[in-house]
Amino acid sequence: MPEPVDYFSNHQLKLRFPWRLYHAPIVAALARAVSSVPGPQVLNLGSGPFFELDQIETAGKELTLADIDPRAMQLARELHRARIAHADVIEPGAPLPYPDAHFDGLVSMDVIEHVPDAAAWLAEAFRVVRPGGLVFLTTPNYASRSLVWLERTVLELVAQAQGFSRRDLHPSKLDEPALRRLLAGVSARRTRIEPLAFGWVLAATAERT
Repeated sequence: MPEPVDYFSNHQLKLRFPWRLYHAPIVAALARAVSSVPGPQVLNLGSGPFFELDQIETAGKELTLADIDPRAMQLARELHRARIAHADVIEPGAPLPYPDAHFDGLVSMDVIEHVPDAAAWLAEAFRVVRPGGLVFLTTPNYASRSLVWLERTVLELVAQAQGFSRRDLHPSKLDEPALRRLLAGVSARRTRIEPLAFGWVLAATAERT
């Protein structure tokens, strides 16, 4: 079932004020993660058009983008051309169209909270990363009282003005202990979780065993 909000049209807002207060620290952490991937092959899972690419050093990396929205992948091809290796349309809830241990690293910005079965999604993400490869992901931090308040008030009013509600937008609402349990469930090692953006975001980095 498609989400009620059209994220294709909202991607361009991410680095504009006030939304950049949330997203800019994510992009900075993403840039560090991409540079730390121990090899050239990197998958950005749920990438959208990846407008943030211009702020990331990708020398020596071959980027594959993957998203459920064909419009996002078409725009990514037009925008980034030779800077990306592939821009693949994937099916929601289906296995990723890549072999086991195909990538040296995987990054995913604020995607896991949108899937109803976060454990299955994460297992599939780790499947396509080689042993020793790096996985970086971010998610809203639902231990943050200010984030929860903003979602229930200001952001809900914005959503209603656009014709939808945020109440069921994130079926997988995670805090740090829940995220650690998920990563332990896929036998991740060297897991590091840090809060970003006033504590509104959790950024996790781990290796596949």
